[in-house]
Amino acid sequence: MIKGVSNLIDSQKKHIVEITDYTYDGLGIGKINNFPLFVSNAVVGETVEVKITKLKKNLAFAEITEIKTIGAMRENPPCKYYDECGGCHLMHLRYEEQLRFKTNHVRETLKRIGGIDTEALVNDCIGMEFPFNYRNKLIIPFSKGLAGLYKKGTHDIVDIEECHILNKEALEIVKYLNKLPVNKLIRNVMVRNSHYRNELMVVIITWKPISLSSIGNITKEFPGIVSVINNINDQNSNVILGKRSYILIGEDSYKDYMFGNTYEINHRSFYQINTMQTELLYKKTIESVDLKDKVVVDAYCGIGTIGISCAGAAKKVYGIEVVEAAVNSARDNAEENGVNNIEFFLGKAEEVISTIITEEVDVVIVDPPRKGCQEEFLQSIIDNKIKDFVYVSCNVSTLARDINFLSNHYDVLEVTPFDMFPHTYHVECVARLKLK
Repeated sequence: MIKGVSNLIDSQKKHIVEITDYTYDGLGIGKINNFPLFVSNAVVGETVEVKITKLKKNLAFAEITEIKTIGAMRENPPCKYYDECGGCHLMHLRYEEQLRFKTNHVRETLKRIGGIDTEALVNDCIGMEFPFNYRNKLIIPFSKGLAGLYKKGTHDIVDIEECHILNKEALEIVKYLNKLPVNKLIRNVMVRNSHYRNELMVVIITWKPISLSSIGNITKEFPGIVSVINNINDQNSNVILGKRSYILIGEDSYKDYMFGNTYEINHRSFYQINTMQTELLYKKTIESVDLKDKVVVDAYCGIGTIGISCAGAAKKVYGIEVVEAAVNSARDNAEENGVNNIEFFLGKAEEVISTIITEEVDVVIVDPPRKGCQEEFLQSIIDNKIKDFVYVSCNVSTLARDINFLSNHYDVLEVTPFDMFPHTYHVECVARLKLK
């Protein structure tokens, strides 16, 4: 027994618990004498024997030692590394249960933090027909001859031969590089692939510069490679990319399509990980509001994918982005696709919005990072009485917080979750808000 903790729990014994719900990150929830217990790899409806792995003042963590009653939604994970690797969280759940979990998580979070009637307003999570090998970008750490993903809760590498969410050819490139002598200099390898074109970009992140000859005949082995970049990161930090990059093969770009438009993507560009789901998410975003003859602001616009997709219907589009390279790419993408009614601004959204919004702006669309929108930005939306506001979010907690901030001035009409990252607990949302 651990001192100072409720004597209702004996941490040395095994316990039988019933799993009744999930935490936000997919752990099963059970109780011992009304004391909350979070159980890894558990399924709602199961009765399990567990051992305590961590005991805190108000809750405990546990792992299953035996499943007494198997839940109807349990799935046998197809990945042989699932118990070790931390890349996936929910592969032990049938896919329909993963979607139910994500729908409920969005509803509960928006109700608790956002204060809205989520049962009526939140749609069911939109899933994938084939939820495997969907990632168009991978980053694999290298260390001491190993190349793989991190073990759960550690910095130890699981040396993987296969992965069910990564692009298969991209993983083969990683394995190829790990067999070369240069692997001793490699910190990470990033591979980005286009969904609709047979193009691959390889970014080799090393402690010091490497030569073209050190990577062998990589384009002969993998003809789809159009770009190889050597990025130098000599800092002892968890930051993936260093400040210096050199082109070894091709140019610092590859191309992909979305809604018939062509996008040029460089090694630092933000581009959604799951192309097929992104098209559904953006389609929902664009169709949420009637854009005909409207002036639209696309904030946190990245390389311009949402704004350019809106431009065909809108009267005028303004994009705002803080990363200079992304703004340059967005301008190039607009020119490449013959889009003339869009203009991009470099700067922080909360600072630039006030200069744009002096014109007649009808619709604001945002796709911010996980930290959400700044209050100053949201206050500009309120002060200028923007009629329609569409919020694309990769973090439902900050979405709920920002909805709460806007709640005296805006009604939430609809929220649709999208499963951008199957087999993980992450979920993306499109929320439509209307001025009261």
